[in-house]
Amino acid sequence: MIKKKIIALLLAGVMVTSIYTLSWAAPKRGLQMREEVIQELQKDVNGDQVKDRILLIGEKENKDAIFNMRFMIKVIDGKTNKETTIKLEDFAGYGGEIFLADFTGDQVADIMVTTNSGGSGGIIFSRIITFEDHEIKIIFNEKDNQGLNFEGKFVDGFKVELQEVNFKKEITIDLSAFKDLYIESKIYDSNGKILEKVEPWTDPFSALEPIDFDGDGVYELKGFQAISGAFHANRISDLISLWKYENGKWKIKEAKYSTALEF
Repeated sequence: MIKKKIIALLLAGVMVTSIYTLSWAAPKRGLQMREEVIQELQKDVNGDQVKDRILLIGEKENKDAIFNMRFMIKVIDGKTNKETTIKLEDFAGYGGEIFLADFTGDQVADIMVTTNSGGSGGIIFSRIITFEDHEIKIIFNEKDNQGLNFEGKFVDGFKVELQEVNFKKEITIDLSAFKDLYIESKIYDSNGKILEKVEPWTDPFSALEPIDFDGDGVYELKGFQAISGAFHANRISDLISLWKYENGKWKIKEAKYSTALEF
């Protein structure tokens, strides 16, 4: 019996500290030996209408490594030169990028950071950080990074029946495009009778695109995911979803899924 593959995900935690005395006349000054500035941008993120310096810093096992074991973000206040360090615990990956835009609607830029898992599924990890009343708040965390989550099973007739875990939306996907593979793998017989229990699963986001969908200056998130069938490389559907931050949580605005065609 083909078992559902378990994807190990990184759990997110955040620890925030403030340091007042460190001078950043040069970007690398004050860094530990294994820390490296990956990216630096300038924008007002605390709402005082003065541009701040935002640095994404990764910590590697050694100087030649390409995997970042940990990340932190340093925000240097453009008015006071006060430095705030945001340590992203249990958040690791290859490369890294920050994007600054207003996601909350308060007309002040928030900080989005993304890194790649490096796994075969192309999964990415993202966090979004905002200054709310001068306090740090994570508004997009590990749970949000899961996106949609469809679960279900293969059924007779080369089909799969799925239900979204959180929203209880049900869909049926035609698997006819993979029937030769499934017959050869003894998942189905030639008449479409199910022989083995198969439980598909949904990967977290493989891409998360900030987009001002309605042109109001507040950004939404356009997410891309995959549903795998008998095994991870057996991609039976692609998901595209649009999310907006409203009333303290991410709400889905629309979602689409694909069905592979048989030729």
